[in-house]
Amino acid sequence: MLLYLYSALVVSYTVSVFFDSRLLDYIAGIFAILSFGYSFRGAARLYQVTGGIFIGIGVGLALYNGIPLWKLPYFSTSTIVLLVIFYVLPFINSIIVVGRYEQSVNRLLKTKITHLGQLYYRSSLVSFVLGSFLNIATVTFVEAVLQKNLRGIVQRVRHRFITQALLRGYALSLVWSPMEILVAISVDLTGGEYLHFLPWLLLFSVILLVADWMLGFRYRSYHIPEEASRDAVALDKKSIGRIIALFGYLTVFIIAVVLLRRWLELSFLMAVALVIPGYAFGWALAIGRSRAFITYSIPQWKARVLSTHNYIVLFLAVGFSMSILQETHYLSYLQKPFSAIAGMPLLLFLSIQTLFIGLAMAGFHPLVTISILGEIIRPVLGQINPMSIGIVLITSGLSTVMAGPYNVSVSLMGSLLGENPYRISWWNIGFAFLYSGIGTCIAYLLL
Repeated sequence: MLLYLYSALVVSYTVSVFFDSRLLDYIAGIFAILSFGYSFRGAARLYQVTGGIFIGIGVGLALYNGIPLWKLPYFSTSTIVLLVIFYVLPFINSIIVVGRYEQSVNRLLKTKITHLGQLYYRSSLVSFVLGSFLNIATVTFVEAVLQKNLRGIVQRVRHRFITQALLRGYALSLVWSPMEILVAISVDLTGGEYLHFLPWLLLFSVILLVADWMLGFRYRSYHIPEEASRDAVALDKKSIGRIIALFGYLTVFIIAVVLLRRWLELSFLMAVALVIPGYAFGWALAIGRSRAFITYSIPQWKARVLSTHNYIVLFLAVGFSMSILQETHYLSYLQKPFSAIAGMPLLLFLSIQTLFIGLAMAGFHPLVTISILGEIIRPVLGQINPMSIGIVLITSGLSTVMAGPYNVSVSLMGSLLGENPYRISWWNIGFAFLYSGIGTCIAYLLL
């Protein structure tokens, strides 16, 4: 049932993007309400509570301000575009697996090494390379390989090593990826061009990647057990070629998204969503793996769609409440503190940076935080360089990837290692503040 509801929601919303029709908007809103109701039962308790609170706030504000109930579907569509992205992302993951690119990257971890300092930067690099394509699947893939390479290492050291090397490299891959939703939202929110952000985000990634490797070299005192060294393999030219090809395909993807966005005058998020399916299939054709791609990707896509209860509940609830809030005068009360410090950009940036990590510790998903912040800081965008605001939103939001106990990546890592997510966050909290702090510094220099 969810597969059909989710598909109807995505198709109806996508069609409404191209036609200025109140009827199509209303139909998409109806499917959004139905999808929320059906998904609520299958969502995790945290998402049920969070979604229920936001829905309650939205309905309460609507009733208090005299908004008729029959109009509520019109207020239920603002975050559907996020679900459209989740709907098509599995196709990119599938082409990486079908093309066996992850196996080539994996060889970096199996090439002969002598101590954990060497393994650290390779693990970080592998997470960085794969993270742009496999997204959250990177965590399970790299963790499994590292567990084999770290046989014989004390458990606490092993777990700390894996969480730091993997999550930090993964977070750095997302900061410039056009397929990362936080990046796309920030680009759309500030009205900027992704290509204008890209050089600065790449610079940010390089700076933090080098800093992470320097910090990780402290593990050099731990030597690789002999039994793990026996599994070492050589990094051949074919593997190197495939790794280089990955970045070539990503470059073509970025060009396709930018051109489609300008041609059809779409939001960056919508352009990314429309490009992904056709691009993934074209990629499969180019490497002669189209049949294998179809055979593998369809079941994977269905499985991913059927596991999206949490995101449907969360995003639709937040979008609904924020859309209702825009129709009331209460939004201005939330905007006043940020408007008051608009003349002090550094204080504003530090406030956003702290807010993301603070709310993440309290259980707020960064996409919820940016959805709320997007409306609150809207008046400030005309007073401060939008690119500076965008960089702060991106780097502050993604700092929670390694230090947000309720973030998917940290929760998954905790489950895989049998560790408390708050402990994993504690191991990475210092680097998370460095991560968002460097973003704030770059943003301030761009003012």
